[in-house]
Amino acid sequence: MHANYIPPKRKTKVVFVQLGSPEAPTPKALRKYLRNFLGDPRVIDIPAWKWKIILNCFVLPFRPAKSAKLYERIWDGKSFPLITNTENFTKSVREELKKIDPEGYVEVNHAFLLSPPYVNEVYDSWEEDLKNNVGATKLMVIPMFPQYSESTIASGVDALAKELSKRVKIPTFEVITNFHRTHAFIDNSVTQLDAKVEELKKEGIEIDKLVISFHGMQKRRVVFKGDDYYRHCYETFRLIIDRLKHLKPEQAVMTFQSRFGREEWITPYTEEVVENLIKEGNRELIIYSPSFVADCLETTDELGHELAVDAKEWGGNVYPVECLNTNEQWCKDFAKYVMTQAEGSAQDKEDIEYQLQAEDYDHMPELAMNQS
Repeated sequence: MHANYIPPKRKTKVVFVQLGSPEAPTPKALRKYLRNFLGDPRVIDIPAWKWKIILNCFVLPFRPAKSAKLYERIWDGKSFPLITNTENFTKSVREELKKIDPEGYVEVNHAFLLSPPYVNEVYDSWEEDLKNNVGATKLMVIPMFPQYSESTIASGVDALAKELSKRVKIPTFEVITNFHRTHAFIDNSVTQLDAKVEELKKEGIEIDKLVISFHGMQKRRVVFKGDDYYRHCYETFRLIIDRLKHLKPEQAVMTFQSRFGREEWITPYTEEVVENLIKEGNRELIIYSPSFVADCLETTDELGHELAVDAKEWGGNVYPVECLNTNEQWCKDFAKYVMTQAEGSAQDKEDIEYQLQAEDYDHMPELAMNQS
């Protein structure tokens, strides 16, 4: 047996991890999806006994039917945007890697926390590769959430740790916990925004304000628990608005969307800001959500449909800017980013992201809990 052993070749298996989507836009599928998603203590971090009562008595009996109607609006008959975009993004990055990594030192896969292929399936494929002497010697996990937060990144780390606890063979592994300051993410976001402004200008539409809307989070998680999410959001906001060609920094505002429950979330709230901007005379708005790299319910429906409809009722227009999705340059740049993380030197890794100075934080609004 030892005589046939072939020493493994250096290779990094990179896994892009996304949340996932329901199986279908039906109450039954949404009930299953929400039970798994909202049952994660990292997502809802209140005492387990209390949340169990709320979830089973007040959320799951009613919310699935409502959510199913929303998901139906973004269903293409076979899949949801998040699934399709993640699959196609992974394929594109894989093709780009072949051009810059002909020796095959890096391979990429994708996995979802709540949809197939699950993390365990990707792990199974690695173990199968080991049997055929083509298995990777290192595992690198990149959660596809640009900014760190306990409810997203830490949740994914928990899922990985749970999987590792069941395995005998464990590779050297690394988890990339954020990429919000990278040239790949910032530069392509800026390009996406500039292109949208140019497109609208050709149609005779002059943009008054840019709303950069991040996914919300309970405010206490930042104020009391010290979650880095709010700071990462501000860094993203600052890096984007300082590089735009067609809009001035003072035309941009940072907001937060997707509240859930009665607890106070990070402010200001997107819908309130948009309504106030329109009532103040800023009738032409573009909106971009850099919490996501793939369009999903929160971007396609919440911003692209619900907020756009509300804006018209308030007397204005909201023009959503798509996520980076499978943009060609984004896929090329992210392939280079992946290659650098897997094979680059310490200096290479320093050079792949923007650095901020102390004065860049001078205008970051302080978060404080509402005392009323």
